[in-house]
Amino acid sequence: MNDRNETLQWLPRFVEFLLASLMVYSCIMHFKFAQFVAGIVPAWMPWRLFWAYFTGVALCVAGISIIVRRLSRLAATLLGVLLLLFVLLIHTPSMVSSIIQRPGDINVLWSFNGTGGVNNFLKDVSLVLAAFLVAAKQSLDSTFRQWSLRILGALFAGIMALFGVEHFFYTSYTPGIPSWSFVSFWIPWRLFWGYLTGALLLCGGVLILIGKSERDAAAMLGATILSVAATTYLFRMAAHLGNYSELTNTMKDVAVAGGAFILGGTFSFNQRRPAIASEAVDERG
Repeated sequence: MNDRNETLQWLPRFVEFLLASLMVYSCIMHFKFAQFVAGIVPAWMPWRLFWAYFTGVALCVAGISIIVRRLSRLAATLLGVLLLLFVLLIHTPSMVSSIIQRPGDINVLWSFNGTGGVNNFLKDVSLVLAAFLVAAKQSLDSTFRQWSLRILGALFAGIMALFGVEHFFYTSYTPGIPSWSFVSFWIPWRLFWGYLTGALLLCGGVLILIGKSERDAAAMLGATILSVAATTYLFRMAAHLGNYSELTNTMKDVAVAGGAFILGGTFSFNQRRPAIASEAVDERG
């Protein structure tokens, strides 16, 4: 029993580590490819190279804070805001421009123009939601916590369900959360694994949206995304050795898996709250 309790105590930190590890990795990439990062900073912003370094440091600090659980609620909130700014200031204008230029080309959804297209946009939105989930579950206001977790969870589940649907229509980008690059390299039984992954993502997302077995569904989402990301990266690495974009894409998938596990933890947390309150009343009585 003690071993199980120790495992359960470490589990939340581990799944938060999956999210935080991407932030530390992103910091390294911001410094290694500072000129590239500066190039995708909006042109109207002054000191673009400064912002590349600044955001890299901010991501690292937020990630470490979440890992060591020091001011983690504040760090997660600020991280969510920072990632949301990435979505609004970088991804959204880029996608709008691409769609205007090539409205009849469905591949615009996955075009690599420096930001990765719609699926990269949705991944970043998922990370925004995951960061806000970490912050919301620590809120002292029970009403705010319950409503915010419910809304954030529904949005996250909706994106996962959409990723699942894509597996049945855009098989050239699967298995795994669709990336900006084709899966042109060999993966055994690729279509089978693609359809299975899509079904699991769709099923998990829908179950959360309709409020059925939410904790188990979120755990299934996290396990599916994490296992597929780790497995397919071995094939990606073999096919594109030395390509940092593939590693970055995989790290994002791992962080999204962390978000799914964090979501599952919020359902467990909410279910434990009434029991904890009852125990406290009994002790006082």
